[in-house]
Amino acid sequence: MKKILTFFVVLITIFLNNCAKPNEPVKINKILKISSYYPTIGYARDIDVKDSLLYIAEDQSGFSIYNYLSDSLLCHYTSLIDNAFLISAVKEYNRLFVYDRYGSPPSIKIYDITDISDPLILPSITTETTGIRAMKVYFDGTGYIISFTSNDGGEHKFKIGKYDGFYFTSLISFEQYDYELHGFDIYDNYVYLCNEQIGLNVSDTISGETKNIINTSGVALDVKVVNNYAFVADKEAGFSIIDVQNIESAKVIFSTDTEGYAQSIDVEGKYLAVGSGGGGVYLYDISDVNNPQFLDQISADEIGYTYKVIIKNDIIFAATKRGVYKLLIQY
Repeated sequence: MKKILTFFVVLITIFLNNCAKPNEPVKINKILKISSYYPTIGYARDIDVKDSLLYIAEDQSGFSIYNYLSDSLLCHYTSLIDNAFLISAVKEYNRLFVYDRYGSPPSIKIYDITDISDPLILPSITTETTGIRAMKVYFDGTGYIISFTSNDGGEHKFKIGKYDGFYFTSLISFEQYDYELHGFDIYDNYVYLCNEQIGLNVSDTISGETKNIINTSGVALDVKVVNNYAFVADKEAGFSIIDVQNIESAKVIFSTDTEGYAQSIDVEGKYLAVGSGGGGVYLYDISDVNNPQFLDQISADEIGYTYKVIIKNDIIFAATKRGVYKLLIQY
């Protein structure tokens, strides 16, 4: 009898060890609920959410626009796009920016979406647009300010430029990085750059001078800066939280692992969401940034390999290989 009990104990131990990484939280709650599903033809590589609209970059299948309040498809556009990799909308001026990474040449395509059902293509940006990895766009009153990171061969750049409707003018270009750049965020007078295994590079947005490099546990892929804290998606090492109140003495105050590769992160209020590739979506309560509490996980078995997460009004939008899921936070 003892031998039988020992055998089952060993089996259970092996099973538990294979199911989770040592530092990975145990899923015990059901706080996330799948509310809606937006199917895509290609992989949902990137998303943007503005007001009631959800914009989806669909890989080789162009882009789609949904009204996520009514769950209605407003547009699916495929003309002259080889690979829609990134997407950013400036809704108040009816402009949509889509990065076509395999176009000839790779370019940032711009659309007038005054009539959402029939986007009108405008002159594209083709200057230094090879290998763009992350992109943000906003309107400053005189033009569209476009920020992006790019990796072209051995050149790794962070760039800010202005698009006036016809021409793109470079305003800032930093090129002193040894490893690939990925996600970024701009906060106060600094740009926070995910610099792969180097960690988080913090540079002055005027001079480009590197003010600090904060080493993280894994490969830094995405960052969101809120209230002097940088939240970093750390690929194989989960995510880290860095206190950046003083840039020169910035330090990691928390880190934890997640299943899969953490490649996207977002923060809203007390909630932090991680898009963790083969691990799906993780949700944490960060009321205490020094000790975040794991709330729930939606696995990739349920929603697919997850590329991007956005939190908006207690809703998580998850872009995956299967499409986009709207997840309600019930907490």
